[in-house]
Amino acid sequence: MTPPLIAGIASGIAGLTVFLVIHHFWIKPIWEIMPMGLVIAAVGGIAVGWSYAEIRAGLPPRPWTALALAGLIGVILAPSIIIAQFREPMLDMATFTLPPGSGGAAALRFGVDLLLTAGLVGALAGWLLGRTPQAALATAVAGLVFAIGPGHNIPFLGNTPVVGKGLALLAAITLVSAVVLVEGDAWLARK
Repeated sequence: MTPPLIAGIASGIAGLTVFLVIHHFWIKPIWEIMPMGLVIAAVGGIAVGWSYAEIRAGLPPRPWTALALAGLIGVILAPSIIIAQFREPMLDMATFTLPPGSGGAAALRFGVDLLLTAGLVGALAGWLLGRTPQAALATAVAGLVFAIGPGHNIPFLGNTPVVGKGLALLAAITLVSAVVLVEGDAWLARK
C-alpha cells in the first residue's frame, strides 16, 4: 500500500472517531455502529487516499493542503446542501423519522440530490485538479464516499431546525479527516 492509501485509512478512522465522539456528547451515543463503521471508514479512506494521490499536485503546498482539501470536500457537497435548504423537510421533527409512504421520495432525494451531485462535482473537481481521467474518477468516488459517509443526512436535515448541528458535525469530520490524510501521507512519505 502506498502512503496516500494508508493515510486515507487513518483519515477515515479518524473521521469516524470524531463523528462518534461528537455524536455521543451532542446528540446521543451510537457506539454500536463502531465495528461496521470501522470497515466502512477504512474502505472509504482508501478511496479518499486514492483521490488525494491523483490530485495532490493541484493542491496548494503544506500547511495549506489540508484546508484546501477540506474546502474541496465542502465544494463537492455544497450543491446537495443548497438543494436540501430549498426543499420541504423530509423528516417529521417530532419523531425524527420519515413519514409513512415517503421512502421513495427519500431514496430519490438521496440518490439525485446527494449522490449524483457529489459524484458529478467530484469528477469535475478531480479533472480540474489532476487533469486526468483517473483523477476525475478517483475524486468522483471520494465525493460519493463523503456523501454516503459523513454527508448521509444532508437531504434529510436540510431546511430543519437541526441543519446547523448537522453541518457543524460534517465540518468537524471533514477538517479532521483532511488533516490526518495530508499529515499522515507526509509523515509516511518521509519514513
